[in-house]
Amino acid sequence: MTSILYEHPLNEKLRSYLRVEDLFRQLQHLRQCNEEVQLSSFFAALFSLIDVLDRNDIRSDLCKDLDRCQSALVQWSAHPDIADDALTDMLKQTIRLQSELLKGGKLAGALKEDKFLAPLRQRFGITGGTCYFDVPQLQYWFSLPIEQRQQQIGEWLQHFQLVADAIRYILQFIRERGQFQSWVAYNGFYQSNTEQFELLRIRYPIASGCYPTVSGNRYRYAIRFMQLCETQGRTSSAQSIEFDLACC
Repeated sequence: MTSILYEHPLNEKLRSYLRVEDLFRQLQHLRQCNEEVQLSSFFAALFSLIDVLDRNDIRSDLCKDLDRCQSALVQWSAHPDIADDALTDMLKQTIRLQSELLKGGKLAGALKEDKFLAPLRQRFGITGGTCYFDVPQLQYWFSLPIEQRQQQIGEWLQHFQLVADAIRYILQFIRERGQFQSWVAYNGFYQSNTEQFELLRIRYPIASGCYPTVSGNRYRYAIRFMQLCETQGRTSSAQSIEFDLACC
């Protein structure tokens, strides 16, 4: 890897989308692990995902964004260079996701009431609260045959599949709206107007020895490249950084 791709959301909705995407990706990776420590990380990610979905009204945002995707696809259908088969498949997927979201129940609601998960979720919210004397049922679950555990994990993750598919589809749609352009952050600083974009994608070389921080909103933003510092934790970079930026 010679470069790093950093993404920064410009509104709360995109923050929720990216959090769900990241947590679901963690769950998909950790579900294959067999070590107890790794499976404990699985439960921590699982409960974090339930909390994110419980605190945010993601369903209505997803339906609105899918409706916008559908409108854009209909407009694109009039373009002679757009492949009809690919466009038709995307339209079908958009309509299916929107329909299933509208008729579904509360996202992850069943897992909140699960008799095994609910007590564990409470204990995972307490610092150091997952010792086996606190949760003997978890120690027993770890001892079950791997096939039985994998089956139950698959059933839990199925509750998130629809929202994960919808977010993956919408984020792909949003990400493909922006094309990378090259810029220079003089003295490690760059700012511009956003034209009501939702997501910034910053690609920069690892060799620069720094990382970007973003401040702003959907109308205006600033990027400042920072360096790690032993005395202060981090400090502003004084060098000029070449980077690629896509506004989506």
